[in-house]
Amino acid sequence: MNQPDRRSTEFLLGSTPILNKQRDSSRIMEDASGFGDRADSILKFVLQNANSTHPETLLSDLAHNIGDLFAANACLVVSSLAVSGTVNQIGYWNRDNRTALPDKIIQQLSVLSLASHHSVRSAVIEQPSSLYDLAENLVQQILPNSTWMGITTQFQHQINGMVILLNQSRWTHSQPELLKNNSDRMAIAISQIQLQQEVHTKTRYQTLLKNISREIGHGDRPEILFRNCLTSVCTALQLDGGSILMLKYRNPLRARGRGNHLVKGTAEVACQWTRDSGIVPEPKISFSLTDSKLCQQAWQNAPNTLCFTEETPFPDLKENELGKGSALAIAPLMGKKTSETDSAMVLGFLVLQHDSWRYWSADELDLLDWLAVQVSTAIIHHQTLNQVQSIVDERTAQLKSSLDVREKLSRKMRQHIEQLQKLNQLKDDFMNSMSHELKTPLTSMKMAIKMLRQAEISPEMREKYLDILEQEWNREYSLIKDLLTLQQVESGELDYSPQQLDLDRTFNKLSQLFVEKWQFDKEIELEIDLQPGLKIYTDAESLEYILSELLSNAGKYSDPSTKIELAVYGQGTGKDRQIAIAVANIGVGITPDELPYIFDKFRRGKGVTDRAVPGTGLGLALVQYLVEHLNGTIEVTSEPIASNSTAFLTTFVLKLPQIQPSIG
Repeated sequence: MNQPDRRSTEFLLGSTPILNKQRDSSRIMEDASGFGDRADSILKFVLQNANSTHPETLLSDLAHNIGDLFAANACLVVSSLAVSGTVNQIGYWNRDNRTALPDKIIQQLSVLSLASHHSVRSAVIEQPSSLYDLAENLVQQILPNSTWMGITTQFQHQINGMVILLNQSRWTHSQPELLKNNSDRMAIAISQIQLQQEVHTKTRYQTLLKNISREIGHGDRPEILFRNCLTSVCTALQLDGGSILMLKYRNPLRARGRGNHLVKGTAEVACQWTRDSGIVPEPKISFSLTDSKLCQQAWQNAPNTLCFTEETPFPDLKENELGKGSALAIAPLMGKKTSETDSAMVLGFLVLQHDSWRYWSADELDLLDWLAVQVSTAIIHHQTLNQVQSIVDERTAQLKSSLDVREKLSRKMRQHIEQLQKLNQLKDDFMNSMSHELKTPLTSMKMAIKMLRQAEISPEMREKYLDILEQEWNREYSLIKDLLTLQQVESGELDYSPQQLDLDRTFNKLSQLFVEKWQFDKEIELEIDLQPGLKIYTDAESLEYILSELLSNAGKYSDPSTKIELAVYGQGTGKDRQIAIAVANIGVGITPDELPYIFDKFRRGKGVTDRAVPGTGLGLALVQYLVEHLNGTIEVTSEPIASNSTAFLTTFVLKLPQIQPSIG
């Protein structure tokens, strides 16, 4: 172990008289012998506990042991590292455990330069011009009216500390000499504590750097990175609070310069940590940059860290929502440079706070600079990823839009093809229906005309053929009339002349026509269930055509000797009042495949031509058009009357609004 250098050790002694000045040197040597053994025990204690005890605690233990060794009332040990910018560590012991070391003394001793015997960096109290003056000043503040003695210790030719002993009684003649003779042991003990302090600090910093590097390496979202980094650095530096501010500029281009102008914008607290509460969930605090002189000063000082040792609350606003602080450090979070001449934009600030006086060492400021660079890099990386993701999303949206357009065009093309197929099918159905409906009547008419040309024809036969000509003419006329009506409906030219109708009269007329047509031909009966007194305000011609066509259609497809049921009743009340008309017959049904197309033009059921069922395929199409023309609805169902039966119950349900005629 290196021995301390005693050549420049300074010894200080208070002005109070010393007892027993006439004590002989042999007694001093005798005291020194036992005293040295006890001092060696103190040094041994420090060496044994250097790796297991916190340096600050160990320094206080050293002050305690030295105070006991000299039977003092209080002892102060200052550990001063030779490294520039490193704050001194202080160990203090008081026998009565009642008098605490004043904050101003801690502040003064923390930045005291023992090598120059003065030069204290704080301006809180008036500074002494020598260590002697300093000691006198400390004694009056710690234990007034007490005697003291002190010494600076050296290790490897450099002052590494100071020991000051205070006593409310007078010192013996041998004690100052013993203090001087054992200064080497104290220097070794302080150096060991300093070494442990350096190891402890480096270990703490390495752990912090490792944790932050791991957090940044995870590539989490900025808000997660902010929480973890802020918690780690505030805990490692033993601070009382911290926050990360993100800046939004009113004029981003102007914010790149570092002129004397005020930067305008908003500072928003993205993350906040306190010693008592940890991470504050969603602080939602923001303020204008023009309201904070500290933010303006930190912005002008970027990229360097701005720090204060005391009495600096932040933010410096009229209403401070982040709490009061004393020591403050503001490290700027810098963006990337766009050119060599332009300054990088300040993205935000890493703000660290301590409630009492605190000296920011050079190592701590270097650590903050490194942390600010890493967080800034992570922010820039996240912003770049967001921009890339935004471009990818935009391109993906464009591609999806293009695919959607292609899909719509493809769907439109399929629809056009289906429409062409339907039109082609409609054309075929039209040609088949027209061929049958034109060819059959013309054949009958030609045969009737040929028979009428015969000279020897009886009056009865002449009348019969004339009836055939008239029937076939009526058939052709009905076909032409249906085609013209269809054209009027589709072009919107069909007249609408509403009037109030008595349904009793309307259905009596239809019943007579039905009996003449179907009761004699197929022995089909018509049963009408009409609610008495029903009246409706609608177009008479359209309603009569609809009902006539539904009854005619039921007669065509009913089995012989069956019954057609027609029910008429009112539904709803007030404005929702409507008339429901149901026409049901038993006979050839409608298959589920054909049911959706039953109202299509020229669409007829399978096998109707083979069964010689007359019709053009326009009747039900016109019915649906006219029902819509009257603001009504029509539905159809067709179900077998039994599980194994070939007969179907087919029901058409017509619903028309019962509109009241306007008066006046």
